[in-house]
Amino acid sequence: MRKKYLYLLFFIGISGVKAQNCSDPGTAPGDLGCVQFTYKGEQVTYTTVRGGDGNIWLQQNLGSSKVAEAIADEASYGDSFQWGRWDDGHQNRTSALAAVPTPNNPLGITLGSETYYTGTWWSPNSLTDKWEAATSAEANDVNGCDPCKALGSGWKIPTEAEWTEIVNSENMANPATALASRLKLPGNGYRSNTNGNFTFAGQRGYYWSSTTSSSGGKYLYIGTTLANPSSGANRGQGAGIRCMKYNPAYCNVSVENDVEPITSVSFADINNVTSAIVNGTPAYEDFTAIVANVNRGTSYELNVKGNTAGFEHDIRVFFDWNKDGVFDMNAEYYPLVLPISTGTDAVTATETIAIPENAALGSIRMRIIKDQWNIYEPGEFDACLDAYYGQIEDYTINIQERLDTGDFIKNDFQIYPNPTSDIINIQTDLGIENINIYNQLGQLISNQKATRLDLSNVASGIYMIQINFENGQKATKKIIKK
Repeated sequence: MRKKYLYLLFFIGISGVKAQNCSDPGTAPGDLGCVQFTYKGEQVTYTTVRGGDGNIWLQQNLGSSKVAEAIADEASYGDSFQWGRWDDGHQNRTSALAAVPTPNNPLGITLGSETYYTGTWWSPNSLTDKWEAATSAEANDVNGCDPCKALGSGWKIPTEAEWTEIVNSENMANPATALASRLKLPGNGYRSNTNGNFTFAGQRGYYWSSTTSSSGGKYLYIGTTLANPSSGANRGQGAGIRCMKYNPAYCNVSVENDVEPITSVSFADINNVTSAIVNGTPAYEDFTAIVANVNRGTSYELNVKGNTAGFEHDIRVFFDWNKDGVFDMNAEYYPLVLPISTGTDAVTATETIAIPENAALGSIRMRIIKDQWNIYEPGEFDACLDAYYGQIEDYTINIQERLDTGDFIKNDFQIYPNPTSDIINIQTDLGIENINIYNQLGQLISNQKATRLDLSNVASGIYMIQINFENGQKATKKIIKK
C-alpha cells in the first residue's frame, strides 16, 4: 500500500518537473503516467491517464501547472486557444488583443503572433478546414497547427467523436462529474473575442475539438446540467486544450517455447530487419514506433521472413482496421505460410493487403505472429493466443485518405520549375476548378485556384499537386521542394 501511495504522490499534479523515465500509463482505466515535451520554449512534464475509452489523455490542461483539485482551481485552467492556432503566446490568459491578420487564416500567422485576435478570426467557416498540421511551418490557409503534436508521436487534439466517447465512458454530465472523472476537467471558462474577458471561469468547462462546424469549430461544453461535445462556437473564442493519444489496451501475447524469430518485415514504409538467432530476441517485440503510411482503397505487398528452425511456420497477420483495440478473426486476419527457412535466405511469406475503403483514419495496430505450423487449427487461435514456437511483433499503420494518382489526362499542361525552392507555375489551356497540394502522408496542405503556387513556407520534401479541371478531368504530378 505504501509503494502505491508514493507512486500516486509522484505522478499526480506534477508539471514543470523534469521527471525521469516518463512512460505511458498502464492498460487499466485510471492508470497514470507522464509525458515530457517542450511548451513555451521550456521542457515540462505533464501527468497522463488511461481514460475509460481505452485511450491516453493528458490529465491536465495545456498550459496548466497542476491537475485540477476543484472546479474553480485556477492553477489547473491552463491556456485559452483560438481555434486553429498554436503555442505562439496568444493563448496566455492575459495576452494582448489585436485585429485579425491578413490573410485571415493560419497562413497569415505562420511566423507566430503573441496577440489574441478580436473580431471574426478565420472566416468563412469552411467545413474542409483542419486543425492538424504538425508544425507551424506546415500551417496554411486551410490547416492550422495542432499544439498537441508537440507532445510526440500520436498526440492530437480530440475530435468531436473522441470527446463523445470519453464523455460517455466517464459518465460526465456536469462540472462536478467532469472533475470527478479520470480526466479531472476543471471549469476553465471561455475567453471572448470581442473584449478578451473570461466568462464562466470556475463554473463551466470549454474544450476545443479539431472538428469544424458551420459556426466555426466544435467544442466540449460542460454546463450546469450537461456535457455536450457537439457545441459549436466561432473560431475567435478562446477555449482549453486537452490532448489525447489513441492507444487502446491490446492483449498481451508471448511464446510458450523457443523464440524462433521473425527476421524481416516489409510493408509500405516499413523495412525492419532483426536478429535471426533462436532465443536471441524477446518473444514479443514492440515496434509501434515504426510507422507505415498507407492510403484507403490502395493495396500494398507484405513480406515476412523468419527462422523456422527446420519446421514450416504459419504467419498470422492482424490489422485493427476499425481501431477498437480488438483483432477480429473474420475481418482483420490474414493467414500466410512460411516454408522452412534460416530467416536470412530468400524464403519469404508474401501477401497483398488491400486497405479497406472504410478503414479508420489515423494510427492503427498491425500484429504479426509467427508460429510453428499446424499446432493450432483455424478457430483454435486468435491474436491473443501465445505462439508455440515463434515470435510476435507489433507495428503502427497510419491510414490516410486516398490520393488518386492514376487519373492522369492526356491534355497538355506543364508544371515548372520542378524541383523548386519557392514558386511553382502551372501552364494549361484548360479551365482550372481548383488545385490541391498534398504532403507524403496524403494530407491536404493547400487548396487554391491560382496557377502560381508559393511553396516558400512549406518544408523541403516531396509533394503531390492535383489539378481539378472544369471539364471534370484531373491530373496529378509529383513535385520536389528544395
